[in-house]
Amino acid sequence: MSADKVANEGAVQKSEVYQDPKAKFQYEEKNGGWYLGKMPVAPEQGFKAKEIQLLSFARPHMRGFHLAWASFFCAFVCWFAFAPLMFFVKQDLDLNLSQVFTTNILSVAGTVMCRFAIGPLCDKIGPKICQFSLLSWIVVFTLLGMSVNSYWSLCVVRFFLGFGGAAFVVTQYWTTSLFANEIVGTANATTAGWGNLGGGVTQMLMVAVYAFFNGAVGLGQEDSWRLSFLVPAFITACVAVTIITMADDSPRGDLSYLYREGVIARKTATQSARLGMLNLNSWLLGVQYACCFGVELHINNTVALYFATRNSFNIGPLDAGVIASLFGWMNLFARSSGGILSDLGNKMQGMRGRLMAQSFCLAVEGVLMIIFSRQGKISGAIPALVAFSYFVQATEGATFGIVPYICPEGLGGVCAVVGAWGNIGAVCWGMMFKFGYLGKFDKGYEAMGYIIIASAVFSVFMRIKGQNHMFGTLE
Repeated sequence: MSADKVANEGAVQKSEVYQDPKAKFQYEEKNGGWYLGKMPVAPEQGFKAKEIQLLSFARPHMRGFHLAWASFFCAFVCWFAFAPLMFFVKQDLDLNLSQVFTTNILSVAGTVMCRFAIGPLCDKIGPKICQFSLLSWIVVFTLLGMSVNSYWSLCVVRFFLGFGGAAFVVTQYWTTSLFANEIVGTANATTAGWGNLGGGVTQMLMVAVYAFFNGAVGLGQEDSWRLSFLVPAFITACVAVTIITMADDSPRGDLSYLYREGVIARKTATQSARLGMLNLNSWLLGVQYACCFGVELHINNTVALYFATRNSFNIGPLDAGVIASLFGWMNLFARSSGGILSDLGNKMQGMRGRLMAQSFCLAVEGVLMIIFSRQGKISGAIPALVAFSYFVQATEGATFGIVPYICPEGLGGVCAVVGAWGNIGAVCWGMMFKFGYLGKFDKGYEAMGYIIIASAVFSVFMRIKGQNHMFGTLE
């Protein structure tokens, strides 16, 4: 092929990349690729980023990345702020164990419908406004947590605090909108994993703040746990203000502006919901997500109480909270590793590789949960918890390596269904314990392990348009 022909084809290829002059960000071609500053982008995918530059806070890609995980992190801390303090709340409000489980169930039940609604809303008004609204809501109810004075008021506050858990759907929508398909599994897994890290931090943070008020300040037990809610509420409010003033919805700017100026076609919440929610793959993947993220929520609600009340462990509530935090701290890298494994599987065998990674992680997760449930000494329970936690979160990362492919034009609806199933799972686990394993946590954890292993089979039935499946046949 002649040099002139190559040059002509390059010119044609370059001319095919169109940038609307009304878009907020304008990208430039250099060295055979397209960039915004130092960030390489994929113009054929709407100028999504081709790299994750962790040390950058540049708009729009990396600023959106960091604010996505930070916002979900704060929402998670507020969402589960009651869990590490429940030992004291139970005493001061004179609750029995069944009532504690009811409040735990309500805390995750409140998220379900909100997750179904917030995904399509992301397509309509953009992730930035959705996330700001959710964080503002959760700040109010975190502060109201200071005033609960009965079982019923605790139920109400924990139910409405659960709405903040929908921040996860926004986080996944946001990073999917910002990063190219080749790395979207890693991007989604990292933002969600670092956000889920709030589950571990809240176990330590709330116990530390309580200890400060109770020990250093000299307040009584009840005043100490009530005032502890001030800290997560203040931090979350700061992040909410940062999002609404300094972030962007997409690589080309905020959706409301882009719709108004005609830069991109307007999507409706109804259209997004219909496309995502009527896709069978969304529901199959959702059931599997109930067996990883749903498990994580249930463990966050119960494991500190399990450690504190099992006689053979012989530890107090403060130590139990610190040990329980190890489960959440694994999110620092575990969920990302699941996304990396999914991206690697995609590189080697396409969608079949992603599905295989998903089933493998689920099966190992279930086995390790059974092992954890059979530990009678704290010396064995801690390493078993850490290993089990790793695969819970790796499975979550692998799940959202599949989500962007299910129905790209109805991404908000898909995120809503899969994300909501995480909370549906948590509700089911909570109900199972309340009515079948109250006071027998170890047996309940063992039963969960067998159910998780069985859920790995669902990958066989997924058929995603344009992708290969577990048996290798293209659809």
